[in-house]
Amino acid sequence: MIYALCIGLFLPLVSFLGLVATYKIISRRVASLVGCGAVFISFVCFLSILIIFTNQGMLPQNYTLFSWIPVDKINADFMLHIDALSILMTLIITGVGFLIHVYSIGYMDHEEDYTRYFAFMNFFIFSMLLLVLAGNLLLLFVGWEAVGLASYLLIGFWYYRPAAAQAATKAFVINRIGDLGLLLGLLLTFQIFGTSDISEVIKLAGQKFVIGAPLITLLTILYFVGATGKSAQLPLHTWLPDAMEGPTPVSALIHAATMVTAGVYLVVRMHPVFMLSPDTMQYVGIIGAFTALFASLCALAQTDLKRVLAYSTVSQLGLMFLACGAGAFYAAMFHLMTHAFVKALLFLSAGNVVHMMHGVTDMGKMGGLAGKFPKTHWLFLIGVLALSGVPPLATFFSKDLILEQEYLAGFEILFFIGLAASILTGFYLTRAYCLTFLGKPRVEDDNYQFAKEAPPVMLIPVSLLAILSIFGGFLGFSFGKVPWLETFLAEIGVTPAEKELSSALILSPEMLMAIGGAIIGVGSAALIYTRFIKYLGRPVPVLKKAFYIDDIYGGLFVRPLQEVSQFIANWVEPKFFDGTIRFFVRLSQGTAGFLQHFQSGQIRSYVAWMVLGSVFLIAYFVF
Repeated sequence: MIYALCIGLFLPLVSFLGLVATYKIISRRVASLVGCGAVFISFVCFLSILIIFTNQGMLPQNYTLFSWIPVDKINADFMLHIDALSILMTLIITGVGFLIHVYSIGYMDHEEDYTRYFAFMNFFIFSMLLLVLAGNLLLLFVGWEAVGLASYLLIGFWYYRPAAAQAATKAFVINRIGDLGLLLGLLLTFQIFGTSDISEVIKLAGQKFVIGAPLITLLTILYFVGATGKSAQLPLHTWLPDAMEGPTPVSALIHAATMVTAGVYLVVRMHPVFMLSPDTMQYVGIIGAFTALFASLCALAQTDLKRVLAYSTVSQLGLMFLACGAGAFYAAMFHLMTHAFVKALLFLSAGNVVHMMHGVTDMGKMGGLAGKFPKTHWLFLIGVLALSGVPPLATFFSKDLILEQEYLAGFEILFFIGLAASILTGFYLTRAYCLTFLGKPRVEDDNYQFAKEAPPVMLIPVSLLAILSIFGGFLGFSFGKVPWLETFLAEIGVTPAEKELSSALILSPEMLMAIGGAIIGVGSAALIYTRFIKYLGRPVPVLKKAFYIDDIYGGLFVRPLQEVSQFIANWVEPKFFDGTIRFFVRLSQGTAGFLQHFQSGQIRSYVAWMVLGSVFLIAYFVF
């Protein structure tokens, strides 16, 4: 297993280094083969690990590759941890990542920096694999930061576009805010437990602290601050919609399989510690619920197709944190998996339209594209219905499990907030489908006239994701026995309510409300945007501008900091620092000029000064 583990983890890194070293001489075909092949082999390795792991009784194992930082009282080994949670994450990362890589062959075919693209994509895959396989928090933090760097490189792939460069910088800076919280949590972990070994931290936390201990509450809040930044939760969500400036496959990888799932993974990985702090758990649930509703409202008014999907991701991540707040960690991971399938499907099918229409993302310039994209529009519709929670598609099982668990746990208000977000999900996704594919074309320019269906290299990965979006939810369905996914993820804790709900298809009032809400959301949007679209006005500005949070941040933080920076650059630096330097320059020059008078080059002058100095010394010691 150790060999498969090392190959699966390090092969994407090796391919990244190889592509970077040979990017000027390597052909496009070889670059795509190396990029895709490395991720595919990595997927096969982790698939083999899954088989071995299940055959050996699914016992968690640690593998220490080498001693990284040999410091007393600090566990800083390069240690990898294999358990059900890490294996599931690696399969999602490499499986969905491989399909996105294959899709990229067609999508990025016209790009000059083809090799650089695949190099950065493989670095992204490696970084996320390192994060989920890390056996200690210090190594996890290395992967965490590497993911942030990779996202910066890929969001800003078209660095010559000002919007892309700004979006990359924004993502990098905002994530550093969350990362500071995680770093402080890591330092506090060392202070409290003397180790960063995740298994040891979890064991010692249960031994040393009672439920509700203030220090554990502080520690888990710091962890959650880090998760908030990576997973784009309120108030650190603003970077994710702007990240759409990168290539669409990058958006798919970020939203479906890598970066934004890292925060959810962190909370689930450390869930025994979080369970010791009811206050933090409640805080996680509240933030998740309001983020889900907030992002759904924002998505209602977006006119950019990719931004609709971006806010959709923020909303779905909110539902995952809502589940975590109720202790339903299995439901959160179930939804993370199904969401990965569906969101990759939505982004890549939207990417077909964007690519074949030469970069157009404004739905105001679309409409009537079903005839131009006879396959893509069906694939996009499958994603819409799946993410809306229409049975029996994938997220129906996971999303409804979250909502029912929330209700049964006694959080009725949060249940209804989550239900409202779920209903709005069906509405805004159906709205996006109607505005993009149905009706008459709103702009019949060259982009529309010459638009055509995407090539097979782009359609085949999307079709496979559509199959997963249809049937992926059945991994958590009982079929008369304990669901496979529930058995596999038993180590993260399955609540009694989750066991009851997943043991059979129980049409409880909560489930009926969720199903009815999905149908109402999809049906009402379909009716409005096919029959009554001409009566609709402009989108509500406050929703389109996301409640002006970006503007508020700009007024409170960005512009004041810019003004302070300009003041320092224009006044403090030239007047104080440069002035201080010039003062010492003039002082040294003046001193040197004065001393030159004593360096005449005449021997009699030197002898006279020596005699005078000797007289002063004798007088000093005698008197």
